[in-house]
Amino acid sequence: MWFALFSIIFYILSLLLIAPFLMNSSERKLSQSKIPFFLTALAAIILHAVSTFPLLEDLASGQRFTLMGIASLMSAVIAGLATLSMFLVSTMWFVLPIVYAFSIISLIFATFLSSHIIQMLNQNTLMLFHIGLSLFTYAVCFIATLYVIQLVWLDRNLKKRKIQFSPAIPPLMAVERHFFCLFAMGEALLTLTLISGTYHVLQAVTLENLHKAIFSFLAWISFGIACFGHWRLGWRGKRMIIYAISGIILLTIGYFGSRLI
Repeated sequence: MWFALFSIIFYILSLLLIAPFLMNSSERKLSQSKIPFFLTALAAIILHAVSTFPLLEDLASGQRFTLMGIASLMSAVIAGLATLSMFLVSTMWFVLPIVYAFSIISLIFATFLSSHIIQMLNQNTLMLFHIGLSLFTYAVCFIATLYVIQLVWLDRNLKKRKIQFSPAIPPLMAVERHFFCLFAMGEALLTLTLISGTYHVLQAVTLENLHKAIFSFLAWISFGIACFGHWRLGWRGKRMIIYAISGIILLTIGYFGSRLI
């Protein structure tokens, strides 16, 4: 568990180091920026790989992988390949935040999701659909939140002319268009998740289910306000960041809060 937690921390540090690197166009600055980023990314990937050793032991002994175990192992491999390929493909830098976000999400679910839930999925098709939809929804919302932070940071620095053009960065309008599509997709998926979750809450009214339903609904409201504000009112900047981060925090509390208390 500790390897996974430290891996998550180093992944987050890597995400924080990516944006400044994208803004540098000088070759000297690029080579200097790569060193701290590569070290933190390498530490995250190594710790992630070590955390999957029990999964490899289960495979060697003939036991089945869980869905979360497979996702964690796959994300470690993808993160490793993507990090190494950044030295060959310059545009890979803008994709790395999504890759690392997926690794963080898979580690969170593999670490905190109880094994008895995985065993129960084989006996309940509707529960399997709901859990799978919830996983995908959280991933999309998490990536959309990361996207809006990067977008606001990029927009502000371009307006203040604090950064120079970099070929690793796509056009700002294209980034904003992709962000809104991703954000709207997250809101739509969260709507479907709430609808499917309502059925399970009615089937088994427990404090844990009510906890998830209430915080997920609050996250849905927060994301909905952000989507409407950006679409109809032209919101950008702090408002979008506040609603996006508030939404993902509420969603995280809803999904994992009952397991951390």
